[in-house]
Amino acid sequence: METAENEETVLNWLMLAWDDYISGFAVLFPVMLALVALSLPTFWLIHRYNSYLPALPYLLLVLTPATTGSNLVYIKLARGEKTSFMALFSAFQVYPQALAVTVWLGFITMAGMLAFILPGIILYTTYCFSEYAVVDRRTGIKESFRFSSGITPGWRGGLALLLILTTVVDILTPSPVGVAGKLSAPSLAFELTPWIITGFCLKTFVFLPWLHMAMARAYNTLVRCAPPAPVPTADAD
Repeated sequence: METAENEETVLNWLMLAWDDYISGFAVLFPVMLALVALSLPTFWLIHRYNSYLPALPYLLLVLTPATTGSNLVYIKLARGEKTSFMALFSAFQVYPQALAVTVWLGFITMAGMLAFILPGIILYTTYCFSEYAVVDRRTGIKESFRFSSGITPGWRGGLALLLILTTVVDILTPSPVGVAGKLSAPSLAFELTPWIITGFCLKTFVFLPWLHMAMARAYNTLVRCAPPAPVPTADAD
């Protein structure tokens, strides 16, 4: 059952995550800058071919694994372990599993959101740490989802709060470069005002990494609190 203690833990995750963000900024900044740079070809491909389709392979094969790999940077910083910029590419070492986990997590979350918002939130908060396990523990596809579902019971309310905060920050902060127009004929839209650029920089280099760090804190906490896996025993003949 969700308790007030869990809510206090979420606040604790946020406070400790801010300290992690400050102390790890020298590592985080080039990682965040690289993710921004890696996202730019997506916009160029959409603009060049006036379609989303050419950007999809790049999104799946390059940007998605890099984003998943960045989770390992946050996990290690939250543990107080030494990490580096190269951890950004950790998902490429388990490429098929990492790609499949991220795509499947996105699919089931979207399906839940389309059915009704609450099922989507429940599904995401149940399986969100599958992306963490695949780069941190090198788990397989099914094992990653099984691991996440095994450590999140009783904590989904707190995880939902972090999810909502991240979504609000991401959606409500405008971007200087976006895609406008119909799905059949997309085009680039630019809003290069000082206010938009400032908001984008704060979102990208301060608020989102802070919240991602809080999620890494949550992951590490839940891993420590998880009961040990039962030792398999042979069935009696």
